[in-house]
Amino acid sequence: MTGQAGRVVFTRGGLTESVHTVHVVVVDREGRRVASCGDADLVTFPRSSSKPVQALPLALSAPDLPADELAIACASHAGTPEHLAVVERLLARSGSTVDDLRCGTHPPFNPGVAADLIRRNEKPTPLHHNCSGKHAGMLLSCVLNGWPCEGYTEYGHPLQVRIRELHAELGGVPLDDVHLGTDGCSVPALALPLHGAARIFARLAAPEGELGPALERIFQAMTTHPFLIAGAGRLDTTLMPLVPGLAAKMGAEAFYGMALRDTLRGPLGIAFKIMDAGERARPHVALAALEMLGLPITEEMRALAPTPLHNWAGREVGTVEVELPAVRS
Repeated sequence: MTGQAGRVVFTRGGLTESVHTVHVVVVDREGRRVASCGDADLVTFPRSSSKPVQALPLALSAPDLPADELAIACASHAGTPEHLAVVERLLARSGSTVDDLRCGTHPPFNPGVAADLIRRNEKPTPLHHNCSGKHAGMLLSCVLNGWPCEGYTEYGHPLQVRIRELHAELGGVPLDDVHLGTDGCSVPALALPLHGAARIFARLAAPEGELGPALERIFQAMTTHPFLIAGAGRLDTTLMPLVPGLAAKMGAEAFYGMALRDTLRGPLGIAFKIMDAGERARPHVALAALEMLGLPITEEMRALAPTPLHNWAGREVGTVEVELPAVRS
């Protein structure tokens, strides 16, 4: 189903300076489309927005896992000491160490922590990788399910096969429609139609069936520990506490998924993709999508996506306009 795509337009001096094209899908708990903008069938990678599904085998096999450890398994964390302490605790549950993580290494997302490492002449470790909690959770899933830890990031590993099956089941799409790539942290990146990604978040908003209790634990972990999901000043962490009944998860290349419980249409799943990977447009689209669904947008929420635009000296220099020509059902 293809309609007119949305746009986020940045202006300066009264002229259009840049345009970000966006596709949005909203579905209910049954997978019925409530609204869409652009190509609902767009096959795209949710990237880290897949983490709630990637954590589902862990939630199923460890029903008593503390909520903060389940949250860090869903996180794209900032590498602060608070984040790392929870990752280390989760890692220890499987008898694993940092040397067992196959996510690679990058500087912490938190600039203060990254600067502290430089001042101390220390290098980041795989613990600082934003996906280290996900990997620690995957190692524990392997141990609890009797799967080998060796090769846990590979396509054919039993854990990754199960995660792909869960994407298809929750997304309501055939398994062959879940395409395989490789993510930045070396686990499989799974692409599926945008409406399928939205349905995954609808299932997170309205857990039911055999997977229901584990999905509910994931929802509660994310919303109870928003700081662990991302970090100070980042969209997931700041937006979730402002919207009751919202679990939100960003993905690389400007993907976003939202599980929303309290709407006039009941629980809903929202997924959108900004095609040029323009991260700066993401909060503007997120707020516009929520407003489109009738949610009140508070001043605190609007502060996450400021318009007009001001420069570093505080002068107004431009505007941001969001156009979502949504087709509603």
